[in-house]
Amino acid sequence: MKQNSLFSQFSSRLIKILSKQSGLQALVDLGYEVLGNPFTLTDYSTKVLASTGKTQVTDDPVWNELKTNNHFIFQTYSYYVRNSLFKEIAQHDAPFYWSDPYCKYRRLIGKIRINNRDVAFMAVCAHNRDFEERDEELVSLLCEAYSIELQKTKYLDFSQSLMHQSFLFDLLNGKFEDEGLIIERLKILGLKFKSKLFVINIDIQNLDKSKSTLPYMRDEIENKLVNAKAIVYNQNVVVLASCENDRKFLEIELGALKEFIVSNNLQAGISRPFLKLANVRGHYLESMEALKLGKLINKEQNFYKYEDYLIIDLLNKNSNADNCKRYIHHSLLRLIEYDKENGTDYVHSFYIYLCNFKNTKESAAILNIHRNTLFHRMEKIEQLLNVDLNDGNVMFQLYLSYKILEFLRIPLP
Repeated sequence: MKQNSLFSQFSSRLIKILSKQSGLQALVDLGYEVLGNPFTLTDYSTKVLASTGKTQVTDDPVWNELKTNNHFIFQTYSYYVRNSLFKEIAQHDAPFYWSDPYCKYRRLIGKIRINNRDVAFMAVCAHNRDFEERDEELVSLLCEAYSIELQKTKYLDFSQSLMHQSFLFDLLNGKFEDEGLIIERLKILGLKFKSKLFVINIDIQNLDKSKSTLPYMRDEIENKLVNAKAIVYNQNVVVLASCENDRKFLEIELGALKEFIVSNNLQAGISRPFLKLANVRGHYLESMEALKLGKLINKEQNFYKYEDYLIIDLLNKNSNADNCKRYIHHSLLRLIEYDKENGTDYVHSFYIYLCNFKNTKESAAILNIHRNTLFHRMEKIEQLLNVDLNDGNVMFQLYLSYKILEFLRIPLP
């Protein structure tokens, strides 16, 4: 009888808080008062939506990590994916108990649903006292109340996120041609991008599905960049990134994302910079080509810039192998033969020199030789080529010849 009275009073207080629109934290505070144990509310990317603040759980590593970072780090999240925590949550309609080696205190977990969709979960930590049978019903009631409150507040953010995803999906499908309409849509969605845009296409086929899920991977990737939005598209993670300085972006700001891609054995292609969102579709296709050609020609790498493969893409779309061979400069073929016969490395040295716009200092540094050595080497190369290296047209033809060799996958000596 006493327990029935407790639940009746508790339900009455829940209804009052919900009707007064006191907010999610007021409901969390009431939950802490009744349960007597701390707990968190997190969404399915393990971002904390709300938590009890009165109890300091200093001796539970998992609790501390979640409270400190407001989400799990990637390694912790991967551990719980591998150990089927999220499957357990999906399979249980009623609250259930969970223990693992990293949690010092047992957890009681209940899920929060909106419109028959799992959107978040509540994890109670048995820090202050052991669980009692009544706690399961209390958690179930609280989850119902949090569902109602999230539909009024946090769920709006959730819906907004879905709208952002839908907008990116439409851009990638080329459904917008009018830049004015796009700008109006940005205002409605509250989205802002910098002046320079890139599309980054990340191939996640090597992703260990036992360690992560696509939505979590998408959020992790998006968090590596500022002014960027990501979407799962055609089984890849596609990012619309933006910046003010494209050179700084490529050389510095992409560092964290590149490190993440390498450490997770992923591969990515990035488009050239562009200015109008109406052009997202075309630059998405560039990122796809960068991935395809990069994996074909430089499969040992992880990150491919389309601008490095533009000429090869042009050759690939408009030429066949026999036709391409006709355009290789005869002087370069002569230099290749000389290297083979004499064991020299002139072909590679000349390519580095070309790629660095004839900058001897940078070229010598890349080749790890003294500048004077490079000067002498270039004199010999110019003599063997029998061309004027100050003639821009000739230099372009020689550079194109290298790209044709790369396209045909003919190894250099």
